[in-house]
Amino acid sequence: MKVALVTGGSQGIGLETVRRLVAENYQVITCSRREDVWQQQVERYPELAAVDYHQADISDEAQLYRLFSDISEQYGKLDVAVNNASPALASRGQFAEVVSVALQDTLQQDFWAQALCLQQELRLMGEGGAIVNLSSVNGLRPTPNAAMYSAAKHAIEGLTRSVALEVIGQGIRINAVAPGVTWTPRWEAREVEAPGTRADVSAVVPAKRYANASEIVDAVLFLLSEKASYIVGHTLVVDGGLSLN
Repeated sequence: MKVALVTGGSQGIGLETVRRLVAENYQVITCSRREDVWQQQVERYPELAAVDYHQADISDEAQLYRLFSDISEQYGKLDVAVNNASPALASRGQFAEVVSVALQDTLQQDFWAQALCLQQELRLMGEGGAIVNLSSVNGLRPTPNAAMYSAAKHAIEGLTRSVALEVIGQGIRINAVAPGVTWTPRWEAREVEAPGTRADVSAVVPAKRYANASEIVDAVLFLLSEKASYIVGHTLVVDGGLSLN
């Protein structure tokens, strides 16, 4: 059985990725910070009981290395991986005014932890392996009031392309997906805090709506599949035209 790792698999894009890989008969491993949220999803989707779940905060290096040690000991390999985990943004606001600890947190969460995961995944992969990094349209364009997040996603873009060239000779493909605005629990919470957010944001997207998680996961699974066997170091933008504005 093929083995897949999806980081941040308890909600949103990560959860949908886990569900789809389970449906494709992968042995799926996932992690998140809150086990209670994961258990709620298992109750909602009983097929998730087959998933190997780990409570882990990958921004904590000790927990990250423990996760990969467990994977290595239990399975000895990974066939595919999706680096999806991303917490709520701590460093929103004008860059000059954001406290340094919040900037550091975003860099740690949205780049450094992802880079370490990628490194560990490669050590468990052989020929035929495939990795998808979740980037963002904010990694392709300037993003005022979220400058460090944008910088972290730009770094993911550079990492994806550079490491893709390093490992394609080993038969391992690395690509990225850059979602635009996607209707997930995080956006649902923002709508509760500021009613009208969904309508206001939708109005600036050429497609006039948010993506749903399954539309992003369609792109992820395509890049993991043999249908994308000749695609290397590419970022597939799934944003309803937002990045064209």
